Amino acid sequence: MTEAALQAVRERLPEYVGSVTAKSRAGFWICPLCGSGTGPNRSGAFRIHGERWKCFSCGCSGDLLDLLGEIEHLPDFKDRARRAEELFGIDKGKIRARVAPVTRREVQPEPEPVFIPDEVMRASFTAYERNNFALWLCRVFGPSKALELALVYRIGTSKHWPGEAVFWQVDDAGRIRRGKVMLYNAETGRRVKEPGNMIAGVHWLLKIPDLKPAPCLFGLHLAAADRSKPVAVVESEKSAIIGAGFVDAFIWTATGGKGSLNRAMLEPLQGRRIVLFPDLGAAESWREKVGGLPGVEVSDVLERRASAEDRAAGLDVADYLLREQGINA
Repeated sequence: MTEAALQAVRERLPEYVGSVTAKSRAGFWICPLCGSGTGPNRSGAFRIHGERWKCFSCGCSGDLLDLLGEIEHLPDFKDRARRAEELFGIDKGKIRARVAPVTRREVQPEPEPVFIPDEVMRASFTAYERNNFALWLCRVFGPSKALELALVYRIGTSKHWPGEAVFWQVDDAGRIRRGKVMLYNAETGRRVKEPGNMIAGVHWLLKIPDLKPAPCLFGLHLAAADRSKPVAVVESEKSAIIGAGFVDAFIWTATGGKGSLNRAMLEPLQGRRIVLFPDLGAAESWREKVGGLPGVEVSDVLERRASAEDRAAGLDVADYLLREQGINA
């Protein structure tokens, strides 16, 4: 195949894409390789720029021959060029006016995620006298401040296990993405892990079809409502609430776990200063995950202050804040 023929083939990229995939309900191309229609920032995942394409969901990219090779499992360039000759009817460097018919890949429309109804969350804002986590907050801050934090951070009471709290994830659009039910010790503020972890998701408890939206930062709704302060990101919901109770300089949010942090979680905070406070031993992992994101910094304050005992215990920012207040937890 001549270079002129190759160039002509590459220019047929939009037409070829239209023959092997379809568009999602939102009007974006669906990636014919991974099936994504919407990317991590809620825009199109699969995009065409001139003679090049890229999927921001699976990370694959290239020109028309690369896409053809991936779809038809042709790793060798010569095989791809030969298939392009058949597909586009190349004859002595000339190309037919239209793309030869190809088999259209059947792509199922992306299912809509199921958000939790607002009334379900609001019904949980009660019975704090039997909510172990709320009772522990009262020991730390007193009843008035504890109730304020519980309501601001959307903490509810669950009936699933006696004493359990619900930590609701409310995104920047006010949608309730998830609810995590967890049991804490009312005296120590520590998670109860016997006889099991005592954690459950509200989607599962309510038997909602397993179409959970992607997780967002716990406390994201607060960051969306107040843009006057930088945003602190910690691992646990408990740490975010303790941070908010003692340090008013930040809007405190949480990932819900060390392994839960990802770049998509931070996208709603673009353009703001974001300070990450990982638990001891997790700083390097978090740096790798957010490397290159503008405005994001990983604090090393815990690493600099930690003793050998602290490191062995894997303390977090809440442990240090409570220690400074003379509170044993």
